[in-house]
Amino acid sequence: MLAMNDFTTPRRMSPAAFIVIWMQSFQQLLAAILIFVGMILFDDEEVFSQRIITAIAILGGALVLSAAVAFTKYYFRKYHIEGDSLIYTHGLAFKNTTSVPLERIHNLRTKSGIFYRMVDMRGVAFDTLASDKQEVELILDESEWQALLRQVRIGEDFSNIEDSAVAVPPPFEQETLHVSNLNIIKGALCQNHLKGFAILGAAAAYVFNKIMDVDSEVADYIIDYVDTRATDISMTIGQSLLVAFIIYLFVILLWTGRTAIRYYGMNIDIADNKLTFESGLFSRYTSRIARDKATVLGIKQNPLERMAHCETVSIHQAENVTDEKKRGDITIYGSDLGDRMLAWWLGDDASKEDVNSPIMTAHSGKGVFVRTFLPHLGIAAAALLVLIFSADIVMPAIVVCSLYATVMAWRAVLARRHSSIELTESYVLINRGNIARIREYMRYTDIESVRIRRTPFTRFTDRVSLQLTTNSGATTVYSLTLADARTLRSYLV
Repeated sequence: MLAMNDFTTPRRMSPAAFIVIWMQSFQQLLAAILIFVGMILFDDEEVFSQRIITAIAILGGALVLSAAVAFTKYYFRKYHIEGDSLIYTHGLAFKNTTSVPLERIHNLRTKSGIFYRMVDMRGVAFDTLASDKQEVELILDESEWQALLRQVRIGEDFSNIEDSAVAVPPPFEQETLHVSNLNIIKGALCQNHLKGFAILGAAAAYVFNKIMDVDSEVADYIIDYVDTRATDISMTIGQSLLVAFIIYLFVILLWTGRTAIRYYGMNIDIADNKLTFESGLFSRYTSRIARDKATVLGIKQNPLERMAHCETVSIHQAENVTDEKKRGDITIYGSDLGDRMLAWWLGDDASKEDVNSPIMTAHSGKGVFVRTFLPHLGIAAAALLVLIFSADIVMPAIVVCSLYATVMAWRAVLARRHSSIELTESYVLINRGNIARIREYMRYTDIESVRIRRTPFTRFTDRVSLQLTTNSGATTVYSLTLADARTLRSYLV
């Protein structure tokens, strides 16, 4: 019997992990056959008792099949720590052994959903830059997780020193920050509510694709039914505005509810250069990253957030470091922790005024206004022509399109006002955004390439774009003078 904290020899996960893997496998099969089972239950050509027996037989077969798959995954999955590397072995016919150096772990995530909580377990994922999928996934109980975490911390410490005889540093003095659920809801209400339409569309697309996978005739019937009903309904302008308002309220509720559930009970633990972020109502998710793995720090504040005295803080990691639900990046809504997160991100440089003083600042020109406003001006002009000549609506069309163009012009003015780039001794600050003001901080060591992009109008305006690329993506500052862009490039590279 292996000791609880003995990770030197290959070991399986605890038996309770099999229950979690079984439930996950059954859930995946159930999602594939649920609509098919429903069609069997509502098939009037068969006797009701026969339909029930058939449905139960299918579900029973899925349960047995998922148990067999889960046992294979559980029994042939082992892990241990050898030196400063985590060794992970899995597979039956084709046995795969993955060695992950502890210093290469970019993100350490945990999740504790309903299945996990039933047996007091949590899923642990180790992400590296080698793949956009998690390298290792283990299902551990709390004692195993804490023991493994201690071993990972020790391995990280030893990987950063050459002499293994040097004593391990003492435990970190931790600081825990809390974001109340009320502040999370407040922060969600201050965001762009149109994001809720994306959630609604994604849910509708998922259901429609499942129906199409089972029977395309059912999907055609639904489309024809909706089309027929839509042509029969005739609403006044007031009724249309009322329906649009109700849909908008539903979208706000959808977006706010999703955000509140995902970020419920948010805790942020800071231990020296490590940050651990934990949140979630039904499923608790944890993400643990090191300071040098946090590539870009973003702080956003729109007018609503400014009035509510809060801001949105985001910590961006490498694009490869993410899972299927895009939880690689850390987002904090409804808090005033921007300065505190910046101090953690800067580390020892946070208290050095001379290091954080600007050494160069470049502002964008009128090109930002033009490139932001022109597409919307074209949309307003096209909509105006369509409404006048097709719908025979003149004055309302002029008023609505003019109002839209005015708002977009004000938005473009703000975009130009906010756009700039600033260099200090320790970091690069990029200011951008239109209605919201966004500050993005990045280190010189994280910048992988710098590109100056000219346009056909550069010979007349002497303005270019400067693109900075990190492993978390690319950021572009538009309409800089060519001289400023070249000077910035010489500093950055």
